[in-house]
Amino acid sequence: MLQAGVGQSSNPSTERAVQEAATRAMTRAGIGQADLVLVFFTVDHLPGYQRLIAGLRDLTGTDRIVGSSGVGILTGEGEIEGSPGLAVLVLSLDYIQASPFLFYPLRDRDREVGAEVVRNVSEVGRPSLLMLLPDAYNGQPRRLFEGIEEQIGFLPVVGAGSSESGTQGKTYQLCGEKLTTNALSGLLLSGPLESSIGITQGCQPVTEPMVITKAHGNLILELNNHPAFEVFAKVIKGPLLDDLRRALSYVFVGLPADPSQNNVGPGEYLVRNIVGLDPQKGILAVGEEVFEGERMVFTLRDAQRAREDLNQMLERQLGKLNGRIPQFGLYFNCCARGTSLYGIPGIDTAYIRQALGDFPLIGFFGNFELGPLGGRNHLLAYTGVLALITEKD
Repeated sequence: MLQAGVGQSSNPSTERAVQEAATRAMTRAGIGQADLVLVFFTVDHLPGYQRLIAGLRDLTGTDRIVGSSGVGILTGEGEIEGSPGLAVLVLSLDYIQASPFLFYPLRDRDREVGAEVVRNVSEVGRPSLLMLLPDAYNGQPRRLFEGIEEQIGFLPVVGAGSSESGTQGKTYQLCGEKLTTNALSGLLLSGPLESSIGITQGCQPVTEPMVITKAHGNLILELNNHPAFEVFAKVIKGPLLDDLRRALSYVFVGLPADPSQNNVGPGEYLVRNIVGLDPQKGILAVGEEVFEGERMVFTLRDAQRAREDLNQMLERQLGKLNGRIPQFGLYFNCCARGTSLYGIPGIDTAYIRQALGDFPLIGFFGNFELGPLGGRNHLLAYTGVLALITEKD
């Protein structure tokens, strides 16, 4: 039987934080020794990382430890942002196989590393879920996905870009007794388990779908046969039109998750930043290559709309569970959500707990998120990615 427990601590002392979080996790799991430990930590604990690893090993009885740094951490107990935080999940796996890994350096080797992650999957059977925690400053997730798909085809991926508070200029990945940067850490899960993945968008459409009628690279020249900036200006209007820099922190584009379907309906679009604009030439530049004939919507980053979308995603997850309670869950939240979106901390985890009940949940705030949409894995933005794990009978 799969057993799991989670604990968190806001104690600034690394030794005490590990003691508090790991002890709580082991007690809640009801086990004397763990088979695997997942840990997320803020960079406040970097000076004591050796004590962090040693403490986890001693308290859980295993050196199979994997995780990464995050600008904030979260569990079912709540979210910690802007201060020291450490979250620990312990697992006793029984018939489920978990293969933690660490690959470095990552920069300019993403495709090669992606292939290596799953090259020896025959040793553990067909994997069910892959968690990836790439260095956000050096990794290119699309290339990682290409390497994975070349080896075994589509495999659901969840995860996030490792993050930090802005004080380091580096993010950190951990596996076993090794902590490094410019790396990919993660976990491959296989065996008798089911994973249900839900994605909630922090940005919601504020226009009907429109067609990109003229484009070049990542430049949108015309929308519905009108200059792209002219259409954009009609969308934002009011005060935001007088402060375009501010407008770009609220208004984004939604592009099809599956280009072959060319659909931007609910749950079928990818949010991408508008990275530049030229009012005189009528051009918008976006953070993705675009194509003539492609559909798109303008989206707005909005707290109330984000809450509504989160509730809808949780209702779908509740239906999939059909009365079961997850053995554990992973939640990767965008660093632009949380307090910066809602104005108060703990909204997402409170909604998850209210909808799905009390179960071991762990995650962190990432620089980007990873998850499947439209039958393919994608780099996501302004999203929350929830993976619920249940053991098959």
